Formats: sequence, C-alpha cells, structure tokens
Amino acid sequence: MILTALSLLLCLCASASAYQATSIPPLIDVPTFSLSTSGGDTASTMNILTYASPVSIKPHRMWSISLYKGTLSHENFTKEKRGVLQLLRPEHASCKRDGDGNALPGELIRVLGGSSGKDVDKKAMCEQLGFSWETLKCNGGTIDNDGWPQVLPHCVYYLKLELVGEMIDCGSHEVALCRVVEMVSSEDDSINAADELDYISTRALRDMDIISEFGKIKDVE
Repeated sequence: MILTALSLLLCLCASASAYQATSIPPLIDVPTFSLSTSGGDTASTMNILTYASPVSIKPHRMWSISLYKGTLSHENFTKEKRGVLQLLRPEHASCKRDGDGNALPGELIRVLGGSSGKDVDKKAMCEQLGFSWETLKCNGGTIDNDGWPQVLPHCVYYLKLELVGEMIDCGSHEVALCRVVEMVSSEDDSINAADELDYISTRALRDMDIISEFGKIKDVE
C-alpha cells in the first residue's frame, strides 16, 4: 500500500513538472483565406487572411475575421463594411506563370500576403500568374454583385460578408463580426458538412517554406 501511494505521488509530481509558462503561441493548422475588398473610389485589393472563424448559425450565419491595421484591406473593409472571403486551394500555392516557364512556388501567396496594395498592382500581378480577377458567378442562380469586389478564380468557397456593428480594436488587429450574405462553392453539389474540402492550410504553406512558424511570408532565398 505504501509503495502504491509513493508511486502515485511520484507520478503526480512528474506530471506537474511537465507544465511550464511559455511566451510561444501554439503552432496550429488553419485554413488559408484571401479577403477581397473594394475601396469604392480607391483601389481594390486582396490579402492573405488566416484569422477567420464561424461564430454562429442562427438567426444569421456569422463569421469573425481579423484585419491588420494600416493595410489597404483594413481601410477598404472599414470604409465599405463588406468583402468576399475566399478559401484557397493548393493550386493557389503552386501556380504557374503564363508564358515562359513556371512561377516560384508560393508566388501568388507572396503577392497577396507579402506586398501592399498601396505599393503594387496586385490585380495585374495576379493576372501575370494566371489568376485574373473576375466577377463572382453562380451556375443556375443569380448573384447580386453590385458594390461587391471581384474574386480570385478556382477558390473552394466564397463567403460574401457584411460588417455587423463596429470593428473591435484588439491592438495590432481589428476584429469584425460579419453576417454571411451569400455562399458560393466551386465544389460538387453532392458535398455535405462531413466532406473534406480541398483547401490549402497554414501547415502546408509552412512545409512549402512559404510562411514561417509565426505566419509571416518568408523571403525567397
């Protein structure tokens, strides 16, 4: 009995010593999105966004997104209070350049997430990589595109989002709670909630050496 109690005490001590305070956030695997926004009388743009999550389904389907302050995407969304959230496919991370030869792996991701729409023409750069921006279409249905930005082709899902309430200041980012106005999918009509979608994840981008463990776009060496 004494040995049993002693063994239990040692196990508890060992378990307790296995935990420690850390400043390193957990390295998690999440879907990779791009948010398309229009500035009205200013430039349209797209970014890379991984801080996105559904938060409610009734009475309205709601999502939260987090936007880095000082970016054109943040300015556009704050002004127009709407955007199209696009779930990216693996092909968006391994695109080929039109014309002569292949683009570098992840070049489209680097254009969208590693440069600013204030400094470069992302629309023209995406077109050079074979991903010309287009108006969102839906087979067998109608979509109201009035005031909505263009989108990347071949995304898994498109979620048209409208801001509900005010942006929430969280320091480096502002969080937006959004109502899903409309959903469009390029997947087969037979998909259901249990099906695995063919999207690109942050783990895959890290494995391809496109982003760092901190989620930053890595420079091409």
